[in-house]
Amino acid sequence: MDFIIAFIPAIGWGVMPILAHMTKASPWEQLTGTVIGAVLISLGLYIIQPASIALVPFVVSFIFGIFWTTGQLLHFYYFQKVDISITIPVIFGLQLIGTTLFATLILGEWITGYQYVMGVGSLLCILAGVLLTSYQVKSAGLSKPLSVPIILMMVCSGLALSSYVFINQYFHTTGLSVILPQSLGMICSALVIILTGKHRLRFSPVLRNLSTGLVWSIANLALLISNSRIGMAASFPISQASIAIACVGSILIVKEKKSPQGWIAILMGVTVLMLGVGMISLLKP
Repeated sequence: MDFIIAFIPAIGWGVMPILAHMTKASPWEQLTGTVIGAVLISLGLYIIQPASIALVPFVVSFIFGIFWTTGQLLHFYYFQKVDISITIPVIFGLQLIGTTLFATLILGEWITGYQYVMGVGSLLCILAGVLLTSYQVKSAGLSKPLSVPIILMMVCSGLALSSYVFINQYFHTTGLSVILPQSLGMICSALVIILTGKHRLRFSPVLRNLSTGLVWSIANLALLISNSRIGMAASFPISQASIAIACVGSILIVKEKKSPQGWIAILMGVTVLMLGVGMISLLKP
């Protein structure tokens, strides 16, 4: 049962980008529907099981919600510019690299020579996996191109989304008490983005993306439960199996076109990236 709960985030975060893509909504409609769905779920959980919320955890979680909204909007935006099978490994890989470097440089989790050797090796594997999955074949109609501005914005998205681990680790905010303020930060920042940008929203696409918010919320809740049952050392690496699910699912369900060389690069990249994830899991305290 513990393993099943630990694998729910991988399924949820792997399916989420595919589900959002299938709604045929704009990035702003995808974001709006997702955050509304997340708020509804968090309010329901709070009503069923009220949790005491102190000032510091509330502010920290609220700020994370703002960072998440920024990163996720870029995430949704570049799903429409670049194939999901390329976007997911790049952004998730950057999240893993950012999280690992933060834990090392700020929290001092690497102490021994073994940890440094394994840690550097894992980062190199993740970087190699990202480069392989982003490999482009110059063939008409196959894969949308990666430009320098797109790569830079994907880096920003990865850093913004990885703030979840940064902030929670640094301030030691965990448990169900973070879910409601986190979702409030998400919807407040989303409203600011929509209103200041004067983006027109269609009701039907926003409504369809409530399911995206539901999937994300279930995955997020499952990760919190899994952390308390088997620890972050086991639950976090398992959740990163979402990379493989999103990559393969986007090719099979969304029917992204790939050349034989592209298929090989994607599969090799995911394999190498997951090897790096496994190595990182050995270093978790």
